[in-house]
Amino acid sequence: MWTCQIHGKLIDDNPSRCTVEELRRWKSQHESWVFGRVANGKDALIRGVHRVTMANVGPFKEECSLALGRNNILVGLNDTGKTSFCQILAAFSGGVHWHDFEKRFALRDKAAERAYIEVASQGAERATTTVRLSPQILASGKYGACKARPSIHVHVNGNPSPDWPRSAFRVMYFEDQLYGGHYKEPKDTFVKAMKYLARVLDTDEELIWDAMREELFTSSLFGYRMRRVGRRKAEILVPDGRNFFLPHAGLSFTEQQMAFLEMAIRLVSCTSANENWLYIFDSRFFSRLDVERKAELFRKLSVQKQQNVQTLFCLHSKEDAEILKNVRSEQWIGGEHIGGLTLHSFM
Repeated sequence: MWTCQIHGKLIDDNPSRCTVEELRRWKSQHESWVFGRVANGKDALIRGVHRVTMANVGPFKEECSLALGRNNILVGLNDTGKTSFCQILAAFSGGVHWHDFEKRFALRDKAAERAYIEVASQGAERATTTVRLSPQILASGKYGACKARPSIHVHVNGNPSPDWPRSAFRVMYFEDQLYGGHYKEPKDTFVKAMKYLARVLDTDEELIWDAMREELFTSSLFGYRMRRVGRRKAEILVPDGRNFFLPHAGLSFTEQQMAFLEMAIRLVSCTSANENWLYIFDSRFFSRLDVERKAELFRKLSVQKQQNVQTLFCLHSKEDAEILKNVRSEQWIGGEHIGGLTLHSFM
């Protein structure tokens, strides 16, 4: 029976009180408690993605699978596959996320390796949709001159399909939007972040900027409020006690992170309640926040009443994971391991 250092010493120093029978009783009670929570957690979830499986993609050389809860913490050191897992998951939403995934992993060229990615999701009516994407080599050509052509083979609920319902896997992937990038991208990284929102929501970029009206943020999650003041310009009220708006370029990096997050959450709240959304926080985005903001972000998102929203937080350190786990310890339903990664799931 594993215990912490404090209680381990307490047991060793008090053999008369902590008898073998008493320890076995504690262990049996705890196992029953854990098994009950895991069983209840499986029943309570889930709208959204509840399992991801992959093989021979990136660092995942063997077939492996992870079950997700409503809120999830993925922990691992650098080069253990956190970003790879996030990109695999985000790829099923299509669009910019599929493009980034295919550019990095070139799935269609891995037929010989029997690579595939698969995700199972449950909708509002508790109907499960399972999508598997795998590479396939097709022969094409005329008059006997055949040429091998790599392609993507799509299976939806076990049946071949020309495409999959990407709207069932909507993803907001908070990663490097506020970092400078390619020379073709806007130099103003906040403008770049708004461009990303337009692509994910499949709408015109001007409409994203037009949505920056104070009335949209009357019930903002983190207290940020925005208003458009010109072409690609916005003013933002930061919830730090000041009662005046600041140009978005005058905010600190962390304040821009939170404003970007606030905008994304407000826009998602305006979409159809029948769509399932997954917020993915890559470690590159999340690690830039201080401990208090990390805990606040996890707490506020995990207690939202929106049943169509899931979260996945990527962390480098076990210490940060313990801080977040303590925020919602009563909702923890289990943990799984693949390689150097640990996934903690919460209801």
